[in-house]
Amino acid sequence: MDVAEKKNENLEELQLSDSPQQQANSPENQPQDRMDKSAEPSGSIHYGEDAFLNVMPLCEVACIVTTPTGKILKCRTKYIGLHSNNILLLEMPTVSPKEKSQFMQRGYLLKACVISSKGEGARVYFKSKIEYVLSGGENDLLLVTLPKATQVVVGLRESARLEISLDGILAPAGSKYLCQIRDVSQQGCLIVVDRGKTNYRVGSLVELKIHSIDEESPAVDEVLKAVVKNVSKTSHYVKYGVKFEDESLEYVSALIEGLNFCSMQQKFTL
Repeated sequence: MDVAEKKNENLEELQLSDSPQQQANSPENQPQDRMDKSAEPSGSIHYGEDAFLNVMPLCEVACIVTTPTGKILKCRTKYIGLHSNNILLLEMPTVSPKEKSQFMQRGYLLKACVISSKGEGARVYFKSKIEYVLSGGENDLLLVTLPKATQVVVGLRESARLEISLDGILAPAGSKYLCQIRDVSQQGCLIVVDRGKTNYRVGSLVELKIHSIDEESPAVDEVLKAVVKNVSKTSHYVKYGVKFEDESLEYVSALIEGLNFCSMQQKFTL
């Protein structure tokens, strides 16, 4: 189940404007903060590249770019990775040519929130500045300074996501689409299908059969039912983040209990 399922975009934009620490310290928020403190996700300060260890390429990034005159642009892009020269690489946000020339300039301030999809899920908040804009045909890159410190808010999922790689079948009673399950938690999983084969949308109810490694017997005897919560596409795959229906949770728990961690592959196997 993708981390985007549980994020609140309005809250995310608010936290980009003021860090979670600053919001908690504001006078108007203090009484409510004391009441709800135990229910909020925990936040901690991480330094340098440590904050990005669990951030995978193509994770979503929400940005606010500010010009020296105070003009603001809110946009979204994708995280690519780290450069050894203390630089973060981002895809160029989808903006108009006018916005690109007006806001994507060296030295302009940038506030960002990166959504990490590993484990329990996390948001990485940081402030930086634009260092370079690299243009290569239709593929532009945005290079920003690696922040010295970031605020990491963890616990965006009800249960941690475990990395696996199991074959499965979507719609086993009908079309029988071959798929892979790339990760699983007590509440949901990530289903990967070759692009062009399926056309599920957010809210679609899907049925899933998960196979064990030997492919001779199913990992779960029952067909699992789940609801699509988010959809993402790459050049080769369609990825569905799904949440299991209540009737399937017992079988999913049995599957997770049977997983073993493989130190060679650095993932869980059956």
